[in-house]
Amino acid sequence: MKKDYKEKISGLRKKAVKKLKPETVDISRLSEVDVRKLAHELQVHQIELDMQNEELRKSQQELENSKDRYSRLYDFAPVGYLAVSEKGIVLEANLTSSQMLGIERKDLIGKPLGLYIMKEDQDLYYKQRTMVCKTKSRGVCELRMVRKDGTQFFVQLECESVPDKREDAARCMTIMSDITKRKEMEEALSQSEKLKSLGIITAGISHEFNNILAVIMGNAELLDGVKDDEELEKRLDTIIKASGDGVKIVSRMLTFAKSGESTANYRLNDINYLIKQAIDFTMPRWKNMAQSKGINYHVATEEIKETSKVLCNPTELREVFINIINNALDAMPDGGSLSFSTRSNKDTVFISISDTGKGMPEEVKKKIFDPFFTTRRPQGTGLGMSCVYSIMKSHGGKIEVESEVGKGTTFNLNIPIRKDATQRIAVSSGPDREVITRKLRILVVDDNQDICVVVDNLLARGGHTFKT
Repeated sequence: MKKDYKEKISGLRKKAVKKLKPETVDISRLSEVDVRKLAHELQVHQIELDMQNEELRKSQQELENSKDRYSRLYDFAPVGYLAVSEKGIVLEANLTSSQMLGIERKDLIGKPLGLYIMKEDQDLYYKQRTMVCKTKSRGVCELRMVRKDGTQFFVQLECESVPDKREDAARCMTIMSDITKRKEMEEALSQSEKLKSLGIITAGISHEFNNILAVIMGNAELLDGVKDDEELEKRLDTIIKASGDGVKIVSRMLTFAKSGESTANYRLNDINYLIKQAIDFTMPRWKNMAQSKGINYHVATEEIKETSKVLCNPTELREVFINIINNALDAMPDGGSLSFSTRSNKDTVFISISDTGKGMPEEVKKKIFDPFFTTRRPQGTGLGMSCVYSIMKSHGGKIEVESEVGKGTTFNLNIPIRKDATQRIAVSSGPDREVITRKLRILVVDDNQDICVVVDNLLARGGHTFKT
């Protein structure tokens, strides 16, 4: 800046000398008094010039300081500022916008902004920009952008059209705000509301459903005992199996209704042990049954590291891992790799479960934790991953999914380590009870008469007497 200032002064001096030459006065013709007056005048002018020069220098310095302040305010604002042409080309950008996209500013300017917008959202941005430029108005839209490293994030774009005098066209002045955290909170709230609604509905109807299923199963089992032809046997077996499946579905739905209601069965558990149990429980599917069909799965556990224990319901967390493993196997019908990794810090245990399956498109990934959403109809019920989400929520944890079509899926889970946790021993169900073989007189009480009839018949088959 000082160099520029000196160059300006030098240029002004040269112009002054050039202008002075035609008006040069011959001092030898002046009297001594006139010379003294002239010298005095020159001294006064010199002082005035020095004072003006100092004022100009101060003004220049203040202008430069102001420019620096506004430049810093513009470049390091908490949001991205962009000037975009009517054709979508980035004309200007602050440092924040380039940092949000993970690129150098010079690499952003001159490029279409659409290069950094998710393909599915580009039409939305095009319509927004076109509308703003044509109507000379303001507009706001929310869409997904992609950083240089491939990670996605949500932004809110606020656009306003301003005239560009240099090109006789309009510029779309754009404010780019990262709203990823807000979107995550909205998604979590939406998911929570869905599960809450399902829990309320389930709590209200599960008892009635179980009664209906009990009547169906009970009568089918009674008929099963007196069957005398093969066709009837097959039909009854189908009824009993279908009823049993219905009972399981109702039971899983009740998981939502009762999730987090009680911590009576919570105790300190080793997450790694629960994961290994889940792997063992699913071994018949990924090893025995698969190998019999010529399908091979590789299960990698090398990245399972020692972690702190967490206070949890072991049955529920084991179900979380089993559900994720089964989902992974469904995504790899021809075989593949399933890998597990764990680690912990002083506050949290982190778990990652990855597969090399077919992956999920964005629209499936958005709905994976929704109750009753499944891509495996008619086999799937759509409750497995919803149950996983509900269990993680009741444990104060989080679950996130990363997936790319053709590359596989990773579930990232974290469970908090409660510092005040003390080992809680679940109430024991007691020792195995001896099977009673003697005949009994039994009182049967139920508000459903059909249930009473079924129970009465089953007891009668066992030789017991009863009263309802």
